[in-house]
Amino acid sequence: MRSLKTSYFLLGFIFLLKSSFAQTFIPDPTIEPLKSVILGGINLTLNNQFEQATDLYQDLIDSFPQYPAGYFYKGATIQAKMLDAENFQNATEFYKLMNKTISMVDSIRNSHTSGHLRGGKNDAWLFFYEGSAFLYRSFLRMKEGEWYAAFQDAKQGVKSLEKSIEMDTTLYDAYLGIGSYKYWKSAKSKFLLWLPFIADQREHGIELVSLAIRKGWFVGIVGRDQLVWILMNRGDFQNALTLAQENYQKYPGSRFLRWTLASAAFYAKDWDLSQKLYGGLLQEVRILPGNNGFNEVDCLVRLAEISRENELWDESYKLADEALRLNLDADTRDRAKNKLKKALEIREDAEKQRNKAEISN
Repeated sequence: MRSLKTSYFLLGFIFLLKSSFAQTFIPDPTIEPLKSVILGGINLTLNNQFEQATDLYQDLIDSFPQYPAGYFYKGATIQAKMLDAENFQNATEFYKLMNKTISMVDSIRNSHTSGHLRGGKNDAWLFFYEGSAFLYRSFLRMKEGEWYAAFQDAKQGVKSLEKSIEMDTTLYDAYLGIGSYKYWKSAKSKFLLWLPFIADQREHGIELVSLAIRKGWFVGIVGRDQLVWILMNRGDFQNALTLAQENYQKYPGSRFLRWTLASAAFYAKDWDLSQKLYGGLLQEVRILPGNNGFNEVDCLVRLAEISRENELWDESYKLADEALRLNLDADTRDRAKNKLKKALEIREDAEKQRNKAEISN
């Protein structure tokens, strides 16, 4: 976990930024000290220090109110905080920041006499922020069940990222969003891939994600986490588990990476590790501010499944029953309905097995 001293050191960079780039219309985020500020906020976010990260990015906004990076990264941090608790009460602020990022890039683009940017490296980063904002907005809309709007945002996001690469082929961070889109679009439509006009872009998507991981400035650990989920989707559970463990070792305090590792361990059938991780997560999410019970359901159901796999019927029944008895609000209950359906199935199965054992005895 980063110390306050380290955070203040990063905040000090802001003042250097203001003097160093005062005359620069579009600063290059890959040079110091701006790079350290962005990476510092990402590290704080990965270590669950969401308030410190948002404060850091707010300072960036205050120093450069006409530069979209601060708005985008602050919005991304707010999304991370919401996903950490599976509570979307800050969605309005998130959408406001992402919309601001998109509109700001559009405003900068229109401020040029020709209506087009010059196509330099710094201009390419503007399209990266725009495309990334669309993709982040798409993800939250998907979580909220707005499927058509989410798909439209995703398409527009990839279009903007492709534009950034047209301007600068070495902007490797942009390849993560493009690669992820190509992989998951094909993976979710694999039942149509036999049609001659539907391309299977899964392998190409993985190549692009891997390229972003190797050469990107800011997306390395997020890309590695994305690759774990891709490997799990492909059924390559052991390699997914290995990669998830490597990622978590880099940030051992990160709940974000621990959720992924717990899932990877579950699908790799490493029951001891998965049980330990979900058990620890359950204790943490119960005391999180804004806990709405969704993550509790997730942990309890997974723990119940693990107990069922080990034929611990009493424990499996108890855990599933606990999930079903949680006091959830209507919205959370609706979002958790598939998990609750699984809990009911596990409880009924465990009860049958317990009854069989009683009869045999």
